[in-house]
Amino acid sequence: MLSNDYEFEEESILPNINVEKSYGVKFIIVGDSSVGKSSILVRFTSSKFDEKHSPTLSMEFGSKHIIYNNSDYLVQIWDTAGQEQYKSITRSYYKESAVAMMVYDIREEESFEHIKVWLEDCKNLTPSSTLLVLIGNKNDLEEERKITKEMGENFANENNMIFFETSALNGSGVDNAFQKCIENIDRRIKEGFYDLNEISRSGIKIMKNNGVDSVSDNIVDKKALAEGAKKKKSINCCIFN
Repeated sequence: MLSNDYEFEEESILPNINVEKSYGVKFIIVGDSSVGKSSILVRFTSSKFDEKHSPTLSMEFGSKHIIYNNSDYLVQIWDTAGQEQYKSITRSYYKESAVAMMVYDIREEESFEHIKVWLEDCKNLTPSSTLLVLIGNKNDLEEERKITKEMGENFANENNMIFFETSALNGSGVDNAFQKCIENIDRRIKEGFYDLNEISRSGIKIMKNNGVDSVSDNIVDKKALAEGAKKKKSINCCIFN
């Protein structure tokens, strides 16, 4: 069960944690432009909200460790641009994704309608084992809501997705969404759901020596690794049981 008092720790704690396994897990975040995808990424990886954040051009990358059930999960997140002109580029990042998060703005009916298109892309371009997640963002703006929580829940249930509502502005629900995804990944690993051998395309790789630099290139490219290494200097470890 998720602990109510999970804590965030500095990177220095990682070498001192006794974990049985270490995994790299690839997440992608998709959805229309301006629904808050990048803000969700920044909120999760840095516990901040950037009011001046510019629209994503092509891709952005972030990473964070989650320690759960005696395992170290390095959550590696690709935030995709929502603009139509970038789709041919961003679609190449769908492959080998363990989790696909599809985000809409609870105030924008069009962004919710377009989830059908994003879902179709995810089903066509990600592995069949990919965990599909629906996120209704900006629930701090309740007075402007047009998409009810029940509408989001119903769509998720109809399409075998996990549903969350979040606010990147105040952080509500953001950590919980990523944590619940890792809970599901951990359970699936324990049940033997994934093939984690060298040619696995599940978006999950066994890491060696608890090090970011040992993650397979099948999940991350060198530029992303370099960026992730920089981000490791910030608060980037979440521990829960």
